[in-house]
Amino acid sequence: MDRFFDANNPVMQFLSRIVDLAILNLMTIAFMIPIVTAGAAITAMNNVLIHLVRKDETYVWKMFIKSFRQNLKQGIGLGLLFTAFFALTGLELMMLHSIEAKTSTMFMIIITVIGICAFGIGIYTFALLSRFENTLRGTLINAVSLALGHLPRTLGMLAICAAWAAFLWFAHGITLLVLLYGLTIPGYLCVRIYDPIFKTMEPNDESATE
Repeated sequence: MDRFFDANNPVMQFLSRIVDLAILNLMTIAFMIPIVTAGAAITAMNNVLIHLVRKDETYVWKMFIKSFRQNLKQGIGLGLLFTAFFALTGLELMMLHSIEAKTSTMFMIIITVIGICAFGIGIYTFALLSRFENTLRGTLINAVSLALGHLPRTLGMLAICAAWAAFLWFAHGITLLVLLYGLTIPGYLCVRIYDPIFKTMEPNDESATE
């Protein structure tokens, strides 16, 4: 029985990870409520998830707050940029959907593809912000470079997010599941995909923020 409750027991490690992801998801949602802080919240979530994937000693609350504060200014800027872009994209799709014309379908497809590409870039953007110090412009340029330079990984992350969104949709958006793991489950899986890239960009501990 003592072995079962041992911290090194795989079952206990799994349960601990599940609890950490739930706490992190609740914190991320709470800090996203003001909307303007959504970018900083996603950035902080990525920072904690990276530590979880790397199996570092992780204090979810403490690390989240620290990263949130450190990246608040840039997180707000990037968050508002992506929020405005996706809001405009959604509005355009709604307008095109109301138009009965063959060309509207083509434009809807084009806009959707652009939106998907932007989402992929967004994944890298907030991940980069969580680990590397740079200007907003530099972060965006690097995000685009990584998204295009590692296209198979980018497509893999997009597939994960799409599959998770589809699951929640067909499950009628189970409220408890969304609250506990709506963001952290796909986020955790995405980190496992992009973290090997980040490790090659971190020659030493001083190159990344904690």
